[in-house]
Amino acid sequence: MKKLISLCFVLLSLTLQSNAQAATVYGIEVLIFSRDNASAYSEYWPTPDKPPASGISLSSGGYNERSARSFMLKSTDKRIRNTSGLRVIYHKAWTQSVRKGRSSKPVAIRAGSIMDDGYHELEGAITVDRGHYLHFKPDLQLRRTVTLEDGFQKTIAAVLDEPRRMKSKEAHYIDHPLFGILVYATPLN
Repeated sequence: MKKLISLCFVLLSLTLQSNAQAATVYGIEVLIFSRDNASAYSEYWPTPDKPPASGISLSSGGYNERSARSFMLKSTDKRIRNTSGLRVIYHKAWTQSVRKGRSSKPVAIRAGSIMDDGYHELEGAITVDRGHYLHFKPDLQLRRTVTLEDGFQKTIAAVLDEPRRMKSKEAHYIDHPLFGILVYATPLN
């Protein structure tokens, strides 16, 4: 009888442990927009000391890109597009399996035109993983060509690498003077 109870206890603990480690599949939607007003460019933006972060492509990296029909931020996208001085640079969604821990692969983000330095206007990576909460970690660089007071043009790069804890089924906003990110995560299982 003791052996049966011990066996049941071991099986129960293994079941609970495997459920705790089980992956949750999320639909991740990211909308990135820029502020194209000239006053933001009058500030000093230090040149990043590293190239943009890299990640896997949605088309070949194991995450499945979702169609625009699945977007939860459609009305926000439309409002941004209709607001003077704002411009949507990137709006995509994908399906991603997320386990507890820091094991998720970053998703490569490349959008906008190619700048004089060979990088895209928006370039970097986004990682979504999970602890007690979901963790959204952007590591992005936004490039702009600005005209200085003396008439010369210069390419500036602004970095946004502020990780955020987030809850699913809530829109989260990360702000920067030159651009902003909206992210929405929905559990699918």
